[in-house]
Amino acid sequence: MRRYAATPPPMTPPAALPRIAIYDLDRTVLRKPTFTLFLLWAAWREAPWRLLLIPVLAALMIGYALRLYGRDRFKPGAIRLMLGPSLSPARAQRLALAFAAWRVPRDVPPGAAASIARDRADGYRLLMATAAPEFYASAIAQALEFDAIVASRHRRDGEGNWLPSLDGPNCYGAEKGRRVSEWLTENAGDGTAHVRAYSDHASDAPIFALADEAWLIGRGRKQAAIAAAMGWEFCDFDSDAGPPFPPSVTPR
Repeated sequence: MRRYAATPPPMTPPAALPRIAIYDLDRTVLRKPTFTLFLLWAAWREAPWRLLLIPVLAALMIGYALRLYGRDRFKPGAIRLMLGPSLSPARAQRLALAFAAWRVPRDVPPGAAASIARDRADGYRLLMATAAPEFYASAIAQALEFDAIVASRHRRDGEGNWLPSLDGPNCYGAEKGRRVSEWLTENAGDGTAHVRAYSDHASDAPIFALADEAWLIGRGRKQAAIAAAMGWEFCDFDSDAGPPFPPSVTPR
C-alpha cells in the first residue's frame, strides 16, 4: 500500500479499454456530509420555523446512532420533519440547484478537484455513487460535470412530487455496490473497462471490489491502516494538490 498526497498518480490502462472513474460524494468529492446540512439549509432558506424542530431531528439521529432503526427509516423521517410531506418538482429543482451552487466549488478539496480534472482529461466517464438523495445529489454531480450518478431514490406521487419515503433500499454498502455493478453492466460494454474508485469509507468495499484501482480517501494513520489491511491505495484530498502527475511513481 502506497500513500500519496492529494492527487493519486495515474495507472494508465490500454488506450482501447473504456475507462470509468467512480467517486463517492460525502467526505470524498465534498469535505462535509450533505444530508443533514441540506435539510438544515433548506429549512432555514424556506421555512425557518422548522429550525425549532432541530431537537426532534437530534432525537432521530440519536435513535439511528443507537441502532434503534436503520437509514431506511431515519432518512425519510428526517426529510419529512425538515422539508414537509412532499416537494414539488419545481421546488426540488430550485433547492437542489441553489444548494449545489453553495457547495461547489467551495467545499471541493483540492485533491478531489485535481483528480476529477485528471480523470476527465484522460477520457474516464465520471460516475458519482452516493447514498445521498438523488434529487439534490444530481445537481451536485451536474455542477461538477459528472457523466452519471447512482444515488438513493425517493418515491413520487401521481403529480410527480418528491416524497420522503425511499423508492427501494438506501444506496449504501452492499446496495450501492449492487447499483454500481448494474450500471457498469449497462454502460461499460463487455466488462473490460478500466475502473477507478474513490471513497472515504470502508462501507464502499463492494465498489472497490469492482475496481482495478481502489483509493481510500482520508487523513491520518487510522485510515491509512485500513487501506493497508484491505490492500487499497490511500491518499489525502485535503492536502495541497501539488504536481498532479508524478512521473516516477506508479501504483501497483
